[in-house]
This record gives sequence, C-alpha cells and structure tokens, in this order.
Amino acid sequence: MRGPIFFIIFLLLSAAGPVCAQGPPAGNPSSYNQLILNGEVIAGEISRATGFAISPILGISVLGAYSYYTTPIEQRGGLPWHASPKFWGPLLAVLLGIILKDSSKIALPKILIMPLDAVETLLEKNTSAVLGLLVILSSVTGRGIEQMRLAGHDPQVAFIASAHAAEGVAGTAAALPSGGFELVILAIIVTIVFGLVWVVSQSFNFLIFLCPFSWLDLLLTMGKNAIIALLLGAYFIHPFLGLFGSSIIILICLFLFAGSYRFVIFGTIFSLDILLKSAGKDAVKSGPVKAFAGAAVGGVPSLSYGFLTRQDSRLVFHYRPWIFMPLKTVPTPFSCDQCDVGIGALSPVIVTTGKKMNSDLTLFRLRPLYKSHEQRIVELLGLRGIRDVTFGRTIRDGYRWLREQIGLFAKT
Repeated sequence: MRGPIFFIIFLLLSAAGPVCAQGPPAGNPSSYNQLILNGEVIAGEISRATGFAISPILGISVLGAYSYYTTPIEQRGGLPWHASPKFWGPLLAVLLGIILKDSSKIALPKILIMPLDAVETLLEKNTSAVLGLLVILSSVTGRGIEQMRLAGHDPQVAFIASAHAAEGVAGTAAALPSGGFELVILAIIVTIVFGLVWVVSQSFNFLIFLCPFSWLDLLLTMGKNAIIALLLGAYFIHPFLGLFGSSIIILICLFLFAGSYRFVIFGTIFSLDILLKSAGKDAVKSGPVKAFAGAAVGGVPSLSYGFLTRQDSRLVFHYRPWIFMPLKTVPTPFSCDQCDVGIGALSPVIVTTGKKMNSDLTLFRLRPLYKSHEQRIVELLGLRGIRDVTFGRTIRDGYRWLREQIGLFAKT
C-alpha cells in the first residue's frame, strides 16, 4: 500500500505547494489573503469530496438546500444547477424516505425490508455517487477556481461561496499563472479522494445491508452518520480542521481499499441475487459452484470471487485477482469429506470443524442463488453433508457475526 499512499501525498503537496511555498508577500497583504484563501478552498474541496463520498445524497441535498436558502432572493437566479430546488428537492424527498425506512427497522423484521435495502444500496447509492462527483467537479472547475483567484475575499465563506453565484466575478477575477495547473491537480485529487472513500463507504453500506440483526443495522447506520457529522462540524470550525479530519479518513481508506473493493463486489452480487431470485437458478444445475473465499483459506485474499471444483478429494478454488486479472488456481488443504454445506440466513456456506470442538470454520460463502439447493452442492463437490449454521438473535450472536465480517476483509 506504500505506492498509493505516496501518490496521494504527492498530489496533496502539489496542490498545496504553490500556496505554502510563496509565503506572505512583503508589503502586499491582499496577495497574502489570496494565498490563505487558496489553501482554504483546497481544504474545503477535499473535505467536501470526503463527506460526499461517505453519503452522496445527504451531502448534495443538504448543501444544495443550504446554499439556496442562504442566498439573497435577488441572487438565487444565478445559482448553479446543483443548488436549484428542482435538483436537490427530489433528492431531499428520497433522503427523507430512506430515513423513515431505516427508522422502521426496529419494529419490522429484517426480511421484510431487505428488498428495499437492496434497491437503495444498488440504485440510490450508485446514482447519488455519480451525481455527487459531478457536483464536486462542477464546483472545482467553476466557482472553485474563480474563488481561488479572488484577492482579498473573506476566506470564511469560501466553502459556501463555491455553491453561490456572486455578482461581478468576471470583472474582479485576476489571472494566476498557475491557476490552470492548480485546477487540474485539484480536480484529480478530489476525484481520487472521492473514489477511494466511496469504495470503503459502499462496503460499509453493504455490511449494513447484509446484517441480519435490525438493532446492529441501526447502530452501524448511526455510526456512519456520526462520522459525517464530525467531519462537517470540523469543517465549519475551520476548513483546515476539516482537512485534518478528511486526511485521517483518507489514510484509513487507503489501508482498507483492497478488502473493501472485494466486499463491494461481494455485496453487489449478493444484492442482485436477492432482488432477482429466479434469475440464475439454472446455473445451479450445471456449471461450477460460484463462491467467495473466507479468511481461513490460505493464499487467497478474503472474499475473492471465483468457483470451486473437486480434485483428489480436496477443494480447489479458481479466481481472478481484482476480477479482471489472469485466472489463478489454488488447491486448498481441506478434504471434501470433512466439509459440510451450512444453511445460512442469506446463502449457504461451506464449513469445516474448527480447532475448537463444536465450532464452525467458514471456508467459502456461496451466492444466494444456491439457497435451498444445498443438497445439489453436496453432490457436486462430494461433501460430507448439510447442517444449520444460522446465527441466533442475541447480542453475543450479533457481535460474533460482525467480528466475522470484519475479519473477512481485514486480511488483504
């Protein structure tokens, strides 16, 4: 992971370098104010990209509404497209609907609202992410660079002004020789930051979606929203404090990216199978058994997606690293006649007896389309039998489930 970390640090220094290297110009306070403003705009855009990536629909709808209602009535006609009520109004309505759905999770069984959660995670999260990135890039390439060129402007309003239309901007903008370079670097940074944080955030969304415990689902959702609130609060205290908080999140996401990427693939396939229950059932009768590797399978990153075969009475896993790389074949040390198909809450799993007696060691997770076809899996792979491995409903069971999920993508 050192390469990506150094690359991100290089981009941050490239963007902030022109601001820091010049220092306070002697006898020219307006130019110094401009340098400070440049730094705050960069900090604001990176902070906003981080927050938008965590929850795009929340960021673009709330910021759009805030920008609209804090702009004088006579100036609202010049607001950018993403600050128009026609854009953020429907998004805010969808956000309120999601909040109501999430609030009902305690009262309603998880199984009843799981299809809605699947639609939200697959459709809303992906669509709002595209919109969020467009809003950020629109700000950077539009008012963001103009704000960086304004000398003597109040730096405390840089973040809000990036969504506003101010009068006479064209007449007061001064050409900076490095403005084009700063614009390109800043656009690259916010795009990379957004994509990096969004992948980790989306893996967290799938963790919430797949959670079989309504109370734990709600706690995970509240934890995610708390992160957004802390990041927003840090920014409004000072843009550089927001940048500090964003930098911590970015570094964490760098270390979690590989595992989170696999978890996003895992969650996407699971969600599609849950929504399209009848589709793909024919694949159960013929073709290889498709599965995700567990943390106990040595030499294979957790949640790698591939298929299983039997060779010399042992399980063999075939997969493509990062989905698109050349196919790899990994013989496992697990004997087929010592493994069972476990009946799970959402999908079957292949388990064996752990080091501790009466404990199950999850080797592979099968796709939901194999649910109710456990006997067919036993016949295809020559496994020992079938047993129930579903979790209970106690707090201890919830903790054990969460620890197992985190353990799956903690290993890279």
